[in-house]
Amino acid sequence: MALALALAAAIAGLDYITGYDFSLLIAYLVPIFLATWMIGRAAGVALACIAVGLWTAMFAFKHPFSHPFLFMWEAALQFCVYIIFVVVLNHLRIALAHADERFVTVLEGLHASVYVVDAGGGELLYLNQKGREAFGGGGTSSVREIERRLGIRFADLMVAQQSGAGMPLEMRDSATGKWYWLAVRVMRWVDGRIVQLHIATDITARKQAEEVARQQHEKLDMTARLVTVGEMASVLAHELNQPLAAIANYNMGCVRRLRSGNWRPGELLDALEKSSAQAGRAGSIIQRVREFLRKRELDLAPSDLSGMIMDVAGLIRAEAGRHAIDLRLDLDPRLPKALADGIMIKQVLINLVRNAIEAMQAVPAEQRELRIHSSAESPDRLHVEVADRGPGLPSELTENLFRPFFTTKADGMGMGLQICRSIIEFHGGRMWATANPGGGVVIHFTLVVAKP
Repeated sequence: MALALALAAAIAGLDYITGYDFSLLIAYLVPIFLATWMIGRAAGVALACIAVGLWTAMFAFKHPFSHPFLFMWEAALQFCVYIIFVVVLNHLRIALAHADERFVTVLEGLHASVYVVDAGGGELLYLNQKGREAFGGGGTSSVREIERRLGIRFADLMVAQQSGAGMPLEMRDSATGKWYWLAVRVMRWVDGRIVQLHIATDITARKQAEEVARQQHEKLDMTARLVTVGEMASVLAHELNQPLAAIANYNMGCVRRLRSGNWRPGELLDALEKSSAQAGRAGSIIQRVREFLRKRELDLAPSDLSGMIMDVAGLIRAEAGRHAIDLRLDLDPRLPKALADGIMIKQVLINLVRNAIEAMQAVPAEQRELRIHSSAESPDRLHVEVADRGPGLPSELTENLFRPFFTTKADGMGMGLQICRSIIEFHGGRMWATANPGGGVVIHFTLVVAKP
């Protein structure tokens, strides 16, 4: 207000010096503007009265009018103009203040941390209520605290934004354990400088739900493996019975020779070596089952896809033979390594092969053929096909194969193929089904090639 009064007095003095002919009436709008904008309408009206009073005092005896009434009329007109200016300016000031208040109210009420950082000096220019609750107060120290707790550097984010490079969006607060999804935008601040606008949304609940879903999926996956082994129990018993029976025969042969006293070291050595080989065969069967059932974290590593298929074929061949199914392997020996969890991919293959075996129960024995084919779909993708010669499915039901609880078996749960697809998609691949030109269904899936 003091500045406005001093400016009005200076204008009055200058106006008196220049005389009535060079009137400075419009210059009084400057102090009136300052008083109204900085203090309010009352101060603006007061400055308008002072401005008109000063002008009247300066020219009360120097005006060119023939009658004093005309001079006073001009003063009244000036006062009206000043008052209109004050009212309009005060309305604009209030409107802008309310707009700022609404904007701040919205930002303060957001359930996300919003903060603005100077891109050059690293100064924290704004931090909303949620941000203050999450990271503390303001200032450069808060910027360093946010960087430390989220494991980021704002300078790096600035470079990534300008270069168009990717940057992590999900970040974990090392102090509280909360997860945030961070959106970053480079913009120009109210004073013209370049700043970074950060919006950190708390996604802890979502991450916890994802973790619960992952654990439930692991339990479901484990249950599926147990069910598969349970269904294969008779086949596994038959597989184990053969080497165990052979071991018993070789050992009894050695015992009889030793008791008779009519034995040669070479004969006993040959029998014991064969017995040892059969024990190794039984051990490998048990080891495959143990690996299949072992519960552990997902372990993506370069894996031999053809080797995994051959292991599954060895595990399932006896069951295929018992159902008079011709199991054929068409494997590309030059395939690169796949980035995969070997146990999970074997589970997928066993599930697909057993589904194919069950699908061919109703077709004539001479038609039962199960083919597993592997190839390189592209330089970074491997492709596997499991084809049966069963009755097949109508084309409109092919996609339904992977829907939860869809099954063509009277006693099926409809979860096997859905779990298989989830496992493949988790590996970055995809799974789909097509009709087999020779009759039946072909299940396809892809895997990512491991980088050297």
